[in-house]
Amino acid sequence: MTRVVIGLGFRAAAPQASIAEVIDAARHAVAPAWPTLLATPADKSIYPPLIAAAKAAVLPCLAIDEPALQQAATRITTHSARVARARGVGSVCEAAALAAAGPTARLAVSRLVSRDRQATAAVAIEETHR
Repeated sequence: MTRVVIGLGFRAAAPQASIAEVIDAARHAVAPAWPTLLATPADKSIYPPLIAAAKAAVLPCLAIDEPALQQAATRITTHSARVARARGVGSVCEAAALAAAGPTARLAVSRLVSRDRQATAAVAIEETHR
C-alpha cells in the first residue's frame, strides 16, 4: 500500500486561490500517484480558505501537532531561516507531509510555492509492503 500526502503551509492572509494553486501543482508534480490526504499544522487547520480549498480538491485535511512537525523536520530538504524562526521547522509543508505520511515516508516533491508566495505545498510518499 502506498500513502501519498500533500503537506501545506501558508501565510495568515493566503487566499483560497493560492492554496488551491499549490494543491493542483502538487497533484500534477506527483502524477500518476494520487494524493489522498492534505496535512497542515494544527493551528492552521481551521483556516476558512484552507477548508474551502480542501473541499474543492475533495481531499480531507489532517491537523498535525507541533511535536509531530518537529519529529518530521529531521527529514525535510528545504530550509528557510525565516520559517524556522517563526515555526521551528525549515519547511512547514514538507514537515506536515512527512508527519502525515508516516515514519518511513520520503519527499516525492519538495516545496512548491504559489505565484503570490502566500502558500506552499510538498508531497510525501510512504510505501508499506505487506
